[in-house]
Amino acid sequence: MRLARGFSFGAWLIVAINLLMAFGAIGIFMRMTPAIAEIISNNERSLKACEEMLTAIALSASGNGNIAEHREHFKIALDRALKNVTEEEEPAVIKVISQNFEGVFSGEKRAVMFTTNAILELSRINRDAMASADKKAQQLGGGGAWGIVFMAIFSFITGILFIQQLTRKLLIPLEEIKTVLLEHQSGETRRRCAGANLPTDIRGIFGIINRLLDRTGHDFSSNQ
Repeated sequence: MRLARGFSFGAWLIVAINLLMAFGAIGIFMRMTPAIAEIISNNERSLKACEEMLTAIALSASGNGNIAEHREHFKIALDRALKNVTEEEEPAVIKVISQNFEGVFSGEKRAVMFTTNAILELSRINRDAMASADKKAQQLGGGGAWGIVFMAIFSFITGILFIQQLTRKLLIPLEEIKTVLLEHQSGETRRRCAGANLPTDIRGIFGIINRLLDRTGHDFSSNQ
């Protein structure tokens, strides 16, 4: 029946919308979480390298420990920062550090100033990158939430329309059939199924019932 196919399509459409909404929400959060975690992890490694380089400079300047050892710790941290470049501004800053750090451990004040300022700039770049990642994550989460809201509204409207169609095309005609049959059973043999703007299938069913009632009424009249 065409009517049954229509209602089946409507029901499956609502199911599909809800599934799409569920998988869409999962997809958004699955996309968000690893991206944020990777950005934070990368920038955190660079920030840690900056802290270690500044610590090595401070300890060397204070005369605490072996300068060669502090220089080696500095080089290890610098190498880690060099291998962990994630922002396009970092290479130029790391180059300044690489060109001047040797002079830091030789006691050159100018080298200390350039190197320290470059390390602080590297630290700022990575902090800004983390803040930017957080902002993007919030935007993505907000956009995803609104997308889910619109899909939920669409699903709600589709459900309302489906219920209206179900009521008009099926439930009201069924109520009409029930009323006609009950009245016929109680003795009102002239009542017939009727209705406007009915689906073809329902009109066909009404026609069959009305013909059966006509035949029943004719047989009843003949027996009398």
